[in-house]
Amino acid sequence: MNKRKMNRATILILLVIGFLSFAISSYAEKQTELQPDYYTVYDGKTNKVLFRTAMEVYKGDRYLSGDNKLYEVFKVDKNESKAYAKYLRTEKLPDVNIEEISQAMAVAENTGEKRVAIYSTHSDESYLPSDGAASINGHGGIYKVDAALQKALEAKGVTVKVDRTLYLPHDAMAYSRSRTGAVKLLKDFKPDLLLDVHRDAVPFQEYIRKIAGKNATGVRIVLGRNNPNLKANQQLAYRIKAIADKTYPNMIKDVFFGKGDFNQDLTPNSLLLEFGTYSHTRERAEVSASLIADILTKALYGSDEQKQVGTVTKTQKPLPGQNKAAGTGIWVLIGVVVVSAVAFMFLSTGGREMYHKFSKATRKEFASYLGKFRRKKGDEP
Repeated sequence: MNKRKMNRATILILLVIGFLSFAISSYAEKQTELQPDYYTVYDGKTNKVLFRTAMEVYKGDRYLSGDNKLYEVFKVDKNESKAYAKYLRTEKLPDVNIEEISQAMAVAENTGEKRVAIYSTHSDESYLPSDGAASINGHGGIYKVDAALQKALEAKGVTVKVDRTLYLPHDAMAYSRSRTGAVKLLKDFKPDLLLDVHRDAVPFQEYIRKIAGKNATGVRIVLGRNNPNLKANQQLAYRIKAIADKTYPNMIKDVFFGKGDFNQDLTPNSLLLEFGTYSHTRERAEVSASLIADILTKALYGSDEQKQVGTVTKTQKPLPGQNKAAGTGIWVLIGVVVVSAVAFMFLSTGGREMYHKFSKATRKEFASYLGKFRRKKGDEP
């Protein structure tokens, strides 16, 4: 009898220990989740916050603020997810006349089909309040933003091709996998512009906007500073921002020049756009996607288009990088299969943004976060 009681007591003690271990583990996990998975970049002189980004920040990265001040990162503290930048100069954007551009578009003869290609490297990216998760293992909410952009561009007479291939998982090799899709789009569709559509993973206040009287998001343009087409990509980005500043002020949040190429070495007219962040509604991002279609068409097909943006036409010779990319598309596909076998090695050394966005986005803690920041209908995040 005593032995039976002792066995029961032992089982009870083990259950209590197990419960406490689980509780402690869960608490530690919660604390980890509450740590920021994005960088905060400060002005090294004033210590004022310049911007936040879920991308890995490196020394030498540059940043163009909403008021066109250009900064360069000179110090990075990875342990604290902080970086410091110095002011370089105020950039002069192209002088654009919106009325003249609109008139030129209205009367110009259609000398060829206008083409824009869209894909999303991070196929899982979603918007928590609307999609129920910040990351979906499949076609995430980002594809609905793609669809909104496609619809708006088509309404303006642009032929749009959207690549809905999944490039999961959301890891350090995602851009290598999406590169095969980008090469195929360039080879088969021959677009005037190639867009990689994303969303950010910073606090929603960074992106909340009211544009044309509608709840919308700011849009960040990301340029890969380590690619031979950077000058052409930058000229296009600056032209887009110049037109947007006059048409929809504050829509283009900023321009970030990050380390890497983001597949922008494939063509001189290639951009990465971030429509808002994970913690506000997807509908806001869709509004901005619809509005920016007007900006993109004016930037691409307005007056003096070849001089302004260097649109690749049938009579224009492609750059050597484009021929090489298109001609080796099959080899890239084979290479990706081989490289993917060791992708896990890169997860430990790859960018924080690529790993944290995917691994943290599926946590149940988002539910409580959503409740904390819920807004009344009509002014939701």
